[in-house]
Amino acid sequence: MKKLKAIILTAILMTVFSSALFAAGMQDTAVLKLHASIPERNTFTADESGYFEVESNAYNFTYSVAEEGANRMLFVVAN
Repeated sequence: MKKLKAIILTAILMTVFSSALFAAGMQDTAVLKLHASIPERNTFTADESGYFEVESNAYNFTYSVAEEGANRMLFVVAN
């Protein structure tokens, strides 16, 4: 009787584990969503002639340059 129970239990366990193994091999599509944050970087430089250069990966600001005589002023407004 113990042998019969052991054989039945072994058969049931083999059935459960083999179905799980075969199910893991199926090729289903999956969607992977990545969420990342890129820090904003703004660099304002002026060359020898007084012209401003702007390097940025942000789009939430505006800037303008005003000339008053020999002086240039840079105005930056964050939106």
